[in-house]
Amino acid sequence: MLDQTALLLLIKAFKDQQISAEAFYRQLTETITKQLHCSRASLWLYSDALLSEIIAVDLYDSNEDAHYQGIALHEDDFAPYFEAMRNDGGINAPDAATHPATSCFNEAYFEPNDILSLLDVGIRYNGQLVGVFCCEQVGSIMEWNASQITFLEQAGKLITFALKPQLQEKFAALF
Repeated sequence: MLDQTALLLLIKAFKDQQISAEAFYRQLTETITKQLHCSRASLWLYSDALLSEIIAVDLYDSNEDAHYQGIALHEDDFAPYFEAMRNDGGINAPDAATHPATSCFNEAYFEPNDILSLLDVGIRYNGQLVGVFCCEQVGSIMEWNASQITFLEQAGKLITFALKPQLQEKFAALF
């Protein structure tokens, strides 16, 4: 079983206002990347109640040791992915290039970044999907094991708890 201590301490520091939101997002993606031994991790929030666009709050690439924000993905461009997230609340794609929900990313995203595997879990607020936490593996296939999947699902719930005030402000009027 993976250790959630670092994640719990990070969430406590954020809830106690000991670190800024930006520092929390950066440390969150770095912590989950380290725990799951994956190349990249990112937190995305939907921009509207239609769930037709997600925007990266923070994407950490461990190979480059770099963080990115503000990347937007639109349902018009990646419809199978958006539909799968709405219907299933998560995606386990060890071979992301051939997975029915993620192969739509091949040309625009996977191939340029050498991403071969993806594991996504939905972030929910009051039962409604409001975001996605995504882990990606670069350069090699990753068969996500049960511990990694469980860890990420639990992390999704903890992230919801940590972000509750921000999610209430952003989504309360929409849902």
